[in-house]
Amino acid sequence: MNRRTAARLLLVPACVAVAVLAAAGTFPAASTAAGPDAATHAPEMVPHPLGDIPPDDPRMEAYSHGNYVLHVAAFLWTAAILGLIVFSGFGATLQAWVERFTRSPNLKVALYTVLLIFASFVAALPFNVYSGFVRERRYGFANQTFADWMGDQGKALLVAIVLQPILIVVLYAAIRRLERRWWMAGSCLAMLFAVFIIAVEPVFIAPLFNTFEPLKDARLRSDILALAGQEGIPANEVYQVDASRQSSHNNAYVAGLLGTQRIVLYDTVLKSFAPREIKSIMGHEMGHYVLHHIWKTVAFLAGIALPGFYLVDRVSRRIIESRPDLGIAAMSEPCSLPLIVLVLGVLLFLVGPVIATFSRMQEHQADLFGLESTRDPAAAASAFLKFGRLDLDEYHVHPWIEALLYSHPSLENRVRCAQEYAREHGITDD
Repeated sequence: MNRRTAARLLLVPACVAVAVLAAAGTFPAASTAAGPDAATHAPEMVPHPLGDIPPDDPRMEAYSHGNYVLHVAAFLWTAAILGLIVFSGFGATLQAWVERFTRSPNLKVALYTVLLIFASFVAALPFNVYSGFVRERRYGFANQTFADWMGDQGKALLVAIVLQPILIVVLYAAIRRLERRWWMAGSCLAMLFAVFIIAVEPVFIAPLFNTFEPLKDARLRSDILALAGQEGIPANEVYQVDASRQSSHNNAYVAGLLGTQRIVLYDTVLKSFAPREIKSIMGHEMGHYVLHHIWKTVAFLAGIALPGFYLVDRVSRRIIESRPDLGIAAMSEPCSLPLIVLVLGVLLFLVGPVIATFSRMQEHQADLFGLESTRDPAAAASAFLKFGRLDLDEYHVHPWIEALLYSHPSLENRVRCAQEYAREHGITDD
């Protein structure tokens, strides 16, 4: 699944959906952006990919280190917004506005959720404009005008406004009915929502932002489908998407669940990567499917969600009881929503390294699967090296940064994995 779209779906159980997608989805290590000169190069492999790994150049370091800072800054910005809404009393004021229109518990929750989504969107917009548009344009990645970029943000906002109120209404119905035991139902709802988003995103959400069409390169299509058939994947089509409309990002993925699976290649990948590299990328992505990584990730996160929602309940109740001045009469009132989201967000940030470690383990398994399926470690190493050069992702990542922030192994480790496979099987990069 496209992580950019998933991240826009907002609020409580959506946090779990995003974690599923980050842990089981895309191929590159950190950023997926391609450099501005990517399309001008012929799609040839990197020379001697099984040789020495080149040093990071200053732009790679600057862009990658900036991403690390933005990761923490995004959490702090979001937490500050939610904290301001909660502790300034604005959250309670929003509920007072809603109650002027209706006394229906479900309708109050729905309207409150819409207002909170819109308020959060506006408050987060300055940060998102810088990180998602200004900075990307500064590094030569963004291809959209600001108006077009805002158009996509508006579409994402509408998707959130349609989906989230339904989910939150059900969540608050559980809180009212189950009271102090709602967290059990809440964790189940979170996982069901994650599965729902993964299933519907390829066919209903992603097409709102881009055009998907059958892969035009007949030979490459045949090779990819043959690889899928070899691995027992029921696929009869490969899609390409006009991702270059937004930026120079590169990606390829196998997305979907419950019959909505799609094999997708960004058009930028088709312009920048050699056919052997593309096959190695798809071998990795197919590994996620064959190894059932999405379902395993759902099960893993279910083990985190249950105690997580329990802590959310206990911490939120303690704050509500100790701070009557906040205007939150009870957990069952809609104005408790920003507090619940804030506490859940903090907990997810704290367990982020655990989720990242699980994700890196799966990504390494998918790398090994891709190597076994294609038997082409030179192409895999070349793809990893090219992602670093085009994406400005540094090869040599500090172990602590990798442990804390990376959902994929560092590019250096992935290249070395391919090189080790080549040595074990007597394969050269000729």
